[in-house]
Amino acid sequence: MAFNIKSLSTGLKNNLLSLRDAMGFRPPNTVINHVTVRPVHRQSQDIQKWRNALIVAEQDSQQRQPIFDLYADILLDGRLKALINQRITRITNTPLIFQNKGKRVDLVSDLTKYSFFRDFTTESLNARFYGHSLQELYWPAPGEKKGVTNLVPRKHVKPKFGIVTKQAYDTKGLLYREAPYNEYCIEVGKSDDLGLILEACPYVIFKRGGFGDWAEFAEVFGMPFRWATYNNEQSRGILEKALGEAGAAGFVVAPEDAKLEFHNPTAGGQSNDIFRFLIEACNQEISVTILGNTMTTTEAKHSGYAQSETQWKTQDEIHRDDRAFVLTVLNEQLNDYLLRLGYPVKKGEWCFEDGDGLSLKERLDIDIRIAERGVPIAMDYWYEKYMLPKPKPGEDVGEDSNDPEDPNEPDDDMPEDKPGTAKRTPGKP
Repeated sequence: MAFNIKSLSTGLKNNLLSLRDAMGFRPPNTVINHVTVRPVHRQSQDIQKWRNALIVAEQDSQQRQPIFDLYADILLDGRLKALINQRITRITNTPLIFQNKGKRVDLVSDLTKYSFFRDFTTESLNARFYGHSLQELYWPAPGEKKGVTNLVPRKHVKPKFGIVTKQAYDTKGLLYREAPYNEYCIEVGKSDDLGLILEACPYVIFKRGGFGDWAEFAEVFGMPFRWATYNNEQSRGILEKALGEAGAAGFVVAPEDAKLEFHNPTAGGQSNDIFRFLIEACNQEISVTILGNTMTTTEAKHSGYAQSETQWKTQDEIHRDDRAFVLTVLNEQLNDYLLRLGYPVKKGEWCFEDGDGLSLKERLDIDIRIAERGVPIAMDYWYEKYMLPKPKPGEDVGEDSNDPEDPNEPDDDMPEDKPGTAKRTPGKP
């Protein structure tokens, strides 16, 4: 006989539900329980390993473990991670609301307050950088609060076949597009997409190599090199011991007739700037790959206002595309799941609370310009749009701040001095 929790008494049912929440309960058919998670395989990276991982991921079998292990290592680069976070936080820090016929639906909009909703939007955006992402949702029904969003490890997902494998290299697995898994699994991104990190990998690898070469250059030429000569074996032993105990700088103890010559690259007009130029070039390419520009993340040395404005517009267009991407996922995929849970989403849609994406300062500037042109704007608009406290009838709102009185300005009521009369200092006859 099948167990039915609804057949229990209210008190016992509530106790079981509380125990379920405390134990981090997942439904028995959860996808992530069928996956054996292995640690990331860390190793030194080079261009050949990147190409090999890409070739394997693009094959029919979609073996994607090497490429995602490579991503995990590449994302140790602080600049790349910061640029990705910059794009994500611009979306996640903008309030989302659910509307039906222009009116906010609080029961659905309040879901944005919880971590499981933020995890879903964050991982949906991550699909732009990692490629195809499969998420498993276990969200509460209306009236409850606890829920969880699980990202199915990407190296175990083969979207071309619609399966999740137990081991990353398996060729058979769970059919997540079939019932019951398709009722609470949402996939974001195209099945053959490997994300923007793929394009950033070569620049991070070259950048690491540049830092390694620069460190080696500093080790060789950063400290003074010591040269000592001897004319007998006794002197040689004394010199070797003294120089060895005098510090970490390199030294040579040679016979008096020996000759040592260094071919320093700085002597030919070069310097260690070549390493810095390589690293800066890689950073710029990483910025172009993720943000579409370089000037919004680094100080421009040779550029004008027009170029800067163009790059800001490019980044703004990418941001608007991210917004449209998230809204598409929410309205076309998440709403179906929420409807099955019992939320009133049938005739509504998700939207960003700021509407057109303008900042409050930009919107205020536009509103002031419109008002200055004589276009009537209701007073309630200013209070509601900019969250200003509306004064109650009879409440003291202070003096008119539009025309403050300057204490140093002469009083208009005082008579003007007539020509030919001397001015008097107050307090003196």
